[in-house]
Amino acid sequence: MKEAASSALGGISVFALLVVRGLLLWIVIPVGFIAWLLFGWVLGVGAGQFLGWVDLNLIAALQRVLVRRINGEWPMPRVAFVPIGKLQSVRHRVSVLDPF
Repeated sequence: MKEAASSALGGISVFALLVVRGLLLWIVIPVGFIAWLLFGWVLGVGAGQFLGWVDLNLIAALQRVLVRRINGEWPMPRVAFVPIGKLQSVRHRVSVLDPF
């Protein structure tokens, strides 16, 4: 019984993460694009790479805040924050369909 409840909470927390991420991308992508316009030339990265880095750190933050509060644990491996020093190695991860 306890395993079923834990599995249900895990599913709910993953769904909540996806819904909140989708809503936040409507804010994060335009703000991130403006930040890339201002600072991207200094970092020497493209818009897709910069927005992918922002998205990875958004997911890592949501895992720590949202999922831990609902479930107490994460049913999948945790995504680590990506420091700005490793921005050059990030691949583009943001898709046009992500906010939907």
